[in-house]
Amino acid sequence: MRDDATFVELLQRDLREVRWPEPVEIRTIARRRSRRTAVAAAAAVLAVASVSAVAVGRGGAPTPPPPGAGAGGRAEIPAEALLTPADLPEKTDERLGDTGLGEPVRVDDVLRACAQEQGLSGDQAVSRYSRSQTLIGSTEPNGSAPYRRPVISQDVYRLEPGAAQRLFADLDRSVAACAGWRQMSRLQGDQGMVDTTVVHQWTVAASAFAGDQAILLRHSMSVAVDPATGEPVVIPPRPEDRLVVRVGDLVTVLVPEDPLQPGVPGNTMTEARLLDLARVAAGRMCVAANPGC
Repeated sequence: MRDDATFVELLQRDLREVRWPEPVEIRTIARRRSRRTAVAAAAAVLAVASVSAVAVGRGGAPTPPPPGAGAGGRAEIPAEALLTPADLPEKTDERLGDTGLGEPVRVDDVLRACAQEQGLSGDQAVSRYSRSQTLIGSTEPNGSAPYRRPVISQDVYRLEPGAAQRLFADLDRSVAACAGWRQMSRLQGDQGMVDTTVVHQWTVAASAFAGDQAILLRHSMSVAVDPATGEPVVIPPRPEDRLVVRVGDLVTVLVPEDPLQPGVPGNTMTEARLLDLARVAAGRMCVAANPGC
């Protein structure tokens, strides 16, 4: 019994010393693991394909190199093509990132759902290579205990020739079709569940400000109102901005979180400073784009 008690005491002491990951880290780890699965599957396919190519190549013509691998073309995306903590006006002290193969290009999942409902259900662009990161900082609101929060998320995708330009054309069509998308929602109100309607709207707030192509995509929503009382059911949402920038065959999607969103109370971030950040991101991508800058 004494040995059992000693073991329990040691276990309790060790558990007190464990550093449990914060929610943002858990979400990033989960995303990273799902991407690892895709990368492992792709690697297995490439390995089989390589063996087959060697077997065929011994008795026939030499196998051509993969697209972008020859003639000075760049393929994988280096970490240098992404923003760094020094590029941001908000201090960050942690950088979580991942790479991928064959990842779909994700700009705005809600906009995509609206576009599909409007009949614009074309095939989603799929990248050849991708690299992503989330830059995380900490804050101490009003002198209370500090907490960690994401500052900005960034995905960089390498697309096949012509696919990057088509992505912007698809976004233009989606924005035009979703100028006032009405979505039915069932929300919790003061007196119970309430059926209400929310109107989504997307606009291109700015364009052609960085790289070869660029847009500032703004998503706004109407206030969900209780039909019986006319009162808001939830706190009125703020507009959300995201940046989409192309340099050559690379496209980056920048999603600034609250610390970098203009209009958030207490923030000094402006739309002009957000566009400056997009220009910095475009400059970073020059080292990896085809053709280079």
